[in-house]
Amino acid sequence: YPVKSCRGIKLTEMFVTPTGPLFDRQWMIVDSENLFLTLRTISKLAEIQTAISGRFLHLYAGTNKILVSLDEDCEQVEDVTVWNDTFKAGIENKSINEALSDFLSKTVKLVRYQRQSFRDLKQAATDVVKQVMFADSRPILLVNENSLEDLNEKLRIRNFNDSSIERFRANIVVDGMPAYQEDKIKEVRVGELLFQNPKLCARCPVITQDVETGNVVSKETLKILSEDRKSETNSKVLFGVNLTPATIGVIRLGDHVFSDEL
Repeated sequence: YPVKSCRGIKLTEMFVTPTGPLFDRQWMIVDSENLFLTLRTISKLAEIQTAISGRFLHLYAGTNKILVSLDEDCEQVEDVTVWNDTFKAGIENKSINEALSDFLSKTVKLVRYQRQSFRDLKQAATDVVKQVMFADSRPILLVNENSLEDLNEKLRIRNFNDSSIERFRANIVVDGMPAYQEDKIKEVRVGELLFQNPKLCARCPVITQDVETGNVVSKETLKILSEDRKSETNSKVLFGVNLTPATIGVIRLGDHVFSDEL
């Protein structure tokens, strides 16, 4: 997901760097006060398609195609805010920001995590990954297809439509793991890479929204998930696990997943 809350890109291999997956949530759209915007409040973000080709990030917003260099840091740097974190980020150029503002009918800016940026992972850090770009929490979100199947069975019993794995906006999707076994992970190896410092992922209404339009199409998904997936400490609804890479390198589609809990 190069741009927070916009469309994602399916990969057959993913490069994991000292800031997490290469290009993942490296960009974010903010309002005029440099506060982050997400699908929770701006559903039209779901209509912005992303691609990476050559040395450019391609954004497709309606009839506009916007090119953003992968290599050039922004000259203008300002403080931006994601949740409780405020830190430096680059501000993309005026033409990019005007095109996105026109599409969203709102004054916005596209910001980039770059060399002046540092969002501290604090206790969630590992020896090699100590920062996270614009993701909500840790650099990696892992979800389990069998956990989704358990949820979908409960939806079907009540004559509701299945949910799709894409609504959960994960970096890594695993298959073959028993439903909700990911809750017990202390560390997990995917291919040759190790991931640590797990934190169960609290879910929000984004999982009820269509991935192409942003429209709410399944309020029942969050409601039924909440019936037996609420945190005992704060009543947040949980699905999937956030992780921090402990090693860097490449993971690939079809890699085996190993954990002490499996």
